[in-house]
Amino acid sequence: MPQYPKSAIGNLADLEEGQIALSGFIVQHDKGLYVRIPQIGSENDFPEFVNRVAASGLYFRELDYLQFSSLLYDEPASRSPGAGDEVFLAADITAFRPERQALYQDFSIDNGEASYLFEPLYGTEGGDDQAWIKDGEDGHQASPGRARRPLEIRIYLDIDEFIINAWNKGVRFGIDLAALGEAIEVDRPERRVVARRRPYLPGKDAEIIEQAPGLHRNNAPRQLVGGRFDLRQFETRYPQVTAGLRLVRKTPRTLGVDGRDLSGEILPAPLPKDFDLETLAGPGTRVSREQGGDYLLSSVYGFLNIDRRSNQFSVVDKIVSHEGVSARTTGDLTLTGDVYEQHGEIQEHRIVQCRSITAYADVFGKIVSGGGVVHLRHNLVGGSASNEDGDIVVDGRASASTLVAQQGCITVKRADNCVIVGRRVVVGQATNCDIVADELSLDLSEACALAGRSIRVRVSRSRWEVESVLLLLLPDLSGHALQLAALEKKRVALRKALADQRARMGALQGEKDVASYLSLGGKLRRHEVTLSPEQQLGWRRLSALVAPALRTLSQLTDTIREHDEQLAALDAQVEELLAARRRCCSGLSCTIDRVEGETRVDTLSLRLSDTPLGDLPSKELRIRLRRTDAARRRLFSGASGQFSWTYDNQSAAS
Repeated sequence: MPQYPKSAIGNLADLEEGQIALSGFIVQHDKGLYVRIPQIGSENDFPEFVNRVAASGLYFRELDYLQFSSLLYDEPASRSPGAGDEVFLAADITAFRPERQALYQDFSIDNGEASYLFEPLYGTEGGDDQAWIKDGEDGHQASPGRARRPLEIRIYLDIDEFIINAWNKGVRFGIDLAALGEAIEVDRPERRVVARRRPYLPGKDAEIIEQAPGLHRNNAPRQLVGGRFDLRQFETRYPQVTAGLRLVRKTPRTLGVDGRDLSGEILPAPLPKDFDLETLAGPGTRVSREQGGDYLLSSVYGFLNIDRRSNQFSVVDKIVSHEGVSARTTGDLTLTGDVYEQHGEIQEHRIVQCRSITAYADVFGKIVSGGGVVHLRHNLVGGSASNEDGDIVVDGRASASTLVAQQGCITVKRADNCVIVGRRVVVGQATNCDIVADELSLDLSEACALAGRSIRVRVSRSRWEVESVLLLLLPDLSGHALQLAALEKKRVALRKALADQRARMGALQGEKDVASYLSLGGKLRRHEVTLSPEQQLGWRRLSALVAPALRTLSQLTDTIREHDEQLAALDAQVEELLAARRRCCSGLSCTIDRVEGETRVDTLSLRLSDTPLGDLPSKELRIRLRRTDAARRRLFSGASGQFSWTYDNQSAAS
C-alpha cells in the first residue's frame, strides 16, 4: 500500500511547525475530516481555511472534490444526498513536500479552459517518492549480501496534490477528475484540458402570449363566396374585439443561472428583460391579475390597435392607421367602424369603403362613405369621394376628381377640373368644374358650369375663351297643373250635385202638408203647443200622409252631408297641392356680385321623366350643362356687370 506523509493536524495549544489547527466548523472523526455546515459563520470562512491549508504547504488527502466545491461556492445541489448538517471533506491533511511540489508545472489557461502538459516522470529507487510508485512496478527482491545498483523507476502525480497545486496556481474551480485520472497515466508527453469554467445559463425574458385569435392583421387575399379570392383586398386589416376578451398573457421572466470562472469567481448571468403589463394597457384595456397569470383584457367593444413604437394595446371606437392605403400595405378596405383616421396616403386605384373618414394625407384613390363626414385634411388628386348620407370637406385642393354627396354638403377650398354633385356645395375657388347642387355658393368661378336652385357667385370669369355657364333649375309644374285640373273638375261636379240636391230638398220642404208638419212638429218638440185628443188624431193622419216625403228629405240630408265632406277634402287637397307648388318654387334665385368674363345665365325646366343631372355620367353631364336648346330660357349674357334674379312665387301660385 502507498505510504503517505503523516497527518499535519495539530492542537492549537501545542501546535508544532508544519502543523495546522482545524477551524471550528471542521471536526475529525475516525474516517476523516467533516464539515459542520451550520457552524460556518460566513461564506468566506471555508475559502479562508483552504487558503490557510495551501499557504502552509499542506494538502487534503483523499479529498471529496465535489463536496469541496459545494462548500467553497455554497452549492447545496452538489453535496452528497443524505449528508445532513455534517458532510465529509477529506481523509486527512498532510504535508505537500517540496520535492513533490517540484513535480508540478504551471497551467495554460485559454478561453475558459485550463490545460496541463502531462509527461512520464522518473526517479531512483529508494527515494522519497517511493510511496508514489504503483504497487507491483518493482517485482524484484534484493539478494542478501549483494550490492544493488539504484534503479530508475516511474513516478506518478497525485490527484490530491494536483488539486492543491491548481489552487495555488489560480485554478480553483471546474477540475475534471475523470480526465485528470486518465491524463496522469499517459506514457508520452501530452497536453490535456483538466478544468473548464462553467458558463452561465441565460434566463428568459418576460414575454406576452396571445390569447385571442385574429389579433394581428391577416394579409392573405380575402376569400369570397364560392372559394374565389379577391386579390385587391386582404383578409383582416383592423381586428374587432368584444369587452372582457383576454388579449394577451404575460409570461414572467425566468432568471438565469450564474456560472463560475476557473478562479472561482462568479460569471453572472445577465438579468432577463422584464416589463410591467400596465405599460401596455392603453385606452379601452385593463390588466387582470389572476391565478394563472397576468392578463391584458379589453374593457370595451371596438377596434384593436397595437402601437408599433410603444407596443401599447388600445381598443377604440375608431380605426387609426398610419401606414396608408396601397396594394402593398392594405389593399382595398371595407371598414365597419363609425370613424376611420388615415394618416398615410390613399394611393390611386385603391378603394376605401367606410362610414366616416378623416384623411390627413393626399388621397389619390376612391373613398366611398355611407354616412358621417368625409374630411380630407389635404388634397384629393385624380380620385373620388362620395358620401351617401353625409358631408364632404376638403381642406386642401381637389384636382381632376369627383365629389358626390347628394344628401349632404360639400365644402372645398379650391377645385380644378372636378365634377361636384351635392345637396349644398360651397367652393372657394373653382376652375373648369361641373357642379350640380340645390344650393351653390362660390367665391370665384372660372369657366365653370353651375346648375342649381339657388346660386350665389361673388366673381364669375371666363378662362381660355371658355365661358361660365349658370343654370337655374326650375321645377316641372306640369304634374301639379294636371292634378289641380283634375281636382277642380271634381269640385265643380260636386258643387253642381250639391246645388241640385239642395233645390230638390227645398221643393219638398215647400209643399203645404210637409211645411205644416214640419212647423207643427217643431213647436211640439219645443213644447210650445199641446194637442187635444181630436187634434192628436189629426196629427197622426198628417204624419201618415207626409211619411214618404219625410223619408226622401232624410235621404237628401245624408247625401248633402257626405257631399259637403267630400268637397272639404277636395279643398284641402287643392290647398296642399298649391302649397307644395309654392315650396317647389321658393328659393329659386341667382346672384352674381361681379361679372369679369363671358358669363351666361339660363333657366332650365327639367321634366319629371328626365334623368336628374346629378345622376348623369361625367362626360354627359358636361355636355348637358353647356349646350343650348329649347328647354332653356336666357336670363343674362355678358362679360361685365352684375346679375340678380329671383323666381316670382306669385305666378307659381296662380
